[in-house]
Amino acid sequence: MQADAMAGLVPTYVCATVGTTSSNAVDPIGDVAKVAAMFNVWVHVDAAYAGSACICPEFRHHLNGVEHVDSISMSPHKWLLTCLDCTCLYVRDARRLSQSLETDPEYLKNDASVSGDVTDLKDMQVGVGRRFRGLKLWMVMRTYGTANLQEHIRRDVAMAKMFEDLVHADNRFEIVVPRNFALVCFRIKAAGVRADDEVNRLLMANVNKTGKAYLTHTVVGGKLVLRFAVGSSLQEEKHILSAWELIRKTISDMMKYV
Repeated sequence: MQADAMAGLVPTYVCATVGTTSSNAVDPIGDVAKVAAMFNVWVHVDAAYAGSACICPEFRHHLNGVEHVDSISMSPHKWLLTCLDCTCLYVRDARRLSQSLETDPEYLKNDASVSGDVTDLKDMQVGVGRRFRGLKLWMVMRTYGTANLQEHIRRDVAMAKMFEDLVHADNRFEIVVPRNFALVCFRIKAAGVRADDEVNRLLMANVNKTGKAYLTHTVVGGKLVLRFAVGSSLQEEKHILSAWELIRKTISDMMKYV
């Protein structure tokens, strides 16, 4: 941002992420906000996935410094048992948002909006109309309650840790990045980068075509990495163990032909 400012540009927006899609990495929100404040930049926190985990006290440290940001979003449809789509956006100063997006034609004027006693959501988005997404989140919160939603998060994290421990115990595999939540990033150890990528991609393809489990992948540090995510409300420990046995059997079968 300093380089941009010196070049005559105006730094405008910084986005920190809590739980990146690729590997669940967490940015240091407080440090980011501190630097951004030097340039009067809007700081947003993308906590779409991992924001749900912060309903549990033991995960709230990932949001340290959030009091210094301008906005934060989290998506209950990702990990809080809410149907797609549902994203919550919290804004420190809602007026700054509505000043950029409000529309005030004569046919939309009404006493409630003019009085300022209501939050006019049409002025906080591009379109005028919107679905009542908040209703499904309200129903989830009323149905499950805080304790059960926290248990849902903790159970998923515990199962992910169990899978991580299984990976650690097999010297053919390695954990690539620290597990923060319910996503485990791992891979087969191999001698060369190219061989490493090819064998991991083949393992993923062979596991997925069985239809019994489904792995996804990403690239971290230039290398292909396998991703194992826990998040279904129907998953149990037996499913984690079954998936791991499938992975182990698949790699053992692959090694017979090496």
